[in-house]
Amino acid sequence: MNNIKKIIAGIMALLVVSSCGLTAYASEKEEVVYVMADAGGSVNGVYVVNSFDGGDVTDYGDYSDVKLMNVNGTIKQDGDKITFTSAENQKVYYQGTMENAEIPWTISIKYFLDGKEYSADEIAGKSGELEIKVKISENKNCKSDFYKNYALQCSFTLDTKICKNISADGATSANVGSDKQLTYTVLPGKGLDRSVKADVTDFEMPAAAINGIRMNLGIDVDSKEIEDKFNELLDGTSELDDGANELYDGGKELKDGSDDLKSGINKLRDGIDSAQSGVDTLYDKSAALTNGSYEVKSALLTIQSSLSSVSAGTDKLEQLCSASTQIKNGIAELSSGITQLKESISYDAYKSAMGANGLDIDTLKAGNEQAVSMLSQQIADLEATLSQIESIPEYAGQAAQLNAQIAQLENVITLLSGNNAALGGTETYLNAVSQAAQQLEDGAAELQSKYEEFDRAIGELSDTLKEMLVNVSALSDGIDTLVSEYSKFDSGLSEYADGISALYSGFSDLADGSKQLADGSKSLADGTSDLVDGAKELSKGTGKLREGTSDMESKVSDELGDTLTAMTDDDYTPVSFVSDKNKDIKSVQFVIKTEAIEIPEAEEPEEEPEKEEGFLQKLLNLFK
Repeated sequence: MNNIKKIIAGIMALLVVSSCGLTAYASEKEEVVYVMADAGGSVNGVYVVNSFDGGDVTDYGDYSDVKLMNVNGTIKQDGDKITFTSAENQKVYYQGTMENAEIPWTISIKYFLDGKEYSADEIAGKSGELEIKVKISENKNCKSDFYKNYALQCSFTLDTKICKNISADGATSANVGSDKQLTYTVLPGKGLDRSVKADVTDFEMPAAAINGIRMNLGIDVDSKEIEDKFNELLDGTSELDDGANELYDGGKELKDGSDDLKSGINKLRDGIDSAQSGVDTLYDKSAALTNGSYEVKSALLTIQSSLSSVSAGTDKLEQLCSASTQIKNGIAELSSGITQLKESISYDAYKSAMGANGLDIDTLKAGNEQAVSMLSQQIADLEATLSQIESIPEYAGQAAQLNAQIAQLENVITLLSGNNAALGGTETYLNAVSQAAQQLEDGAAELQSKYEEFDRAIGELSDTLKEMLVNVSALSDGIDTLVSEYSKFDSGLSEYADGISALYSGFSDLADGSKQLADGSKSLADGTSDLVDGAKELSKGTGKLREGTSDMESKVSDELGDTLTAMTDDDYTPVSFVSDKNKDIKSVQFVIKTEAIEIPEAEEPEEEPEKEEGFLQKLLNLFK
């Protein structure tokens, strides 16, 4: 009973589909070709149900047997000529059985379980990982043109109670109660090669249904417009390949520049390290200077104390002169060191040193700006190419690669801009340090000049004290004044030493910054190397894409034209499948049914009494 319901449902579905897909023709005869196939797709028998509006009917067909289906009467067969008479305006059906008929399609259905092939009988009732391979191709032995003009609808039904994890690539899936119905649509002139997969338990499957109808969309299709759009896609593929090659060439140039930049920054770092050595020496000398000043101040205080009690001795005066001479010499060395430092830390000196080592700072900055401009243009070109393909699913991979390349180029621009900013900061800092060094040199020169006067004064004072020991009171007053003034000098000298310490600390920051700049240039070089590698892979991929699509224009033009013609040709005249002697054909349909895969029953059911067959039962018998 369930099988009968499924057969009726299949017939009704076929009638609905065919009524939607066929164009009405002013003719008299309709043919429905019923093909009985085994579960593997091999043809077991072909029956044709012919229908007419009634009256005196003459038809032709190479039948082994004919019979009327819905009217009483006599049907005569004389060779391939069939005649009968029925009431006017009464729809009449007769069945003809064809022997060794060749249908337009070759059908192959193979069954695999856990990778091993089984026949339909063997696989019934088994459990495991099921794969059904369905292949439909043109039957060259069929002389008609149905393959080129008829579409197929192939349906497979799986019971979800025994079939889990069902997958069928390219099929339309629908739930029918507890069943999963999988439907493939095959366009005219096209074949089918697909697989249905599922995890099955005690596998069974109802008969597969393959229906063939003349497909007429009833719409106007501009194939030229479709071809133009496809040609635009092919042009975009060529532009994409050209852009990838340009990106690869530009990436190699960028890599060479980043390598030069890395080398130059390393030389810059070496120069800063050399300058650091000079600053370290100056810092060390400033400590000796403040210590010497402390000793002078201590000596003056000792003299002051001595004069206040008795008088200044000759040995103390000689100690004072010796200490003053040491300070004078120290100030002279300090002034000379400051002059050397000023000459070595100016930005012009730094540029000259870099130039002597093969790196032109101005050329480097200009090169960075030019590279940023070039990369910005390349990003704009890539974004233009991306806009042409990003909405096409087939080029999703290439679109993702372009997005990645654009992001890398934007990172490179950021690094190059940061490099120029770092060079500008270095210039500003060195100019500021040079200006401070100039002020330091001026102060040192003034200090040296003043102290030479002071030293001469100490020498004169010593001579005077030696000659005028009697005038101790006057000398004591002079020493008191000297101590007071020298305290001011010592305080200024301490501030000067603090300035040297600040210069030392700032130059250390500059050295640390140069190290970070060197690390950044290394990252830039590594990033550009990755960019070149990625651009090379992209270029290879777009080259293969361009080569693979080089001859697609002619193929698409031919195949698309043939397919659209078959689907939209309103002038197509149906021909008889049975005999080319038959004219005035309104429609021809194909109903192909395979055997079901069923687990054999343990006992045969008792035969029911034969009943008189009506038209519907006769129609259902075609599927037994």
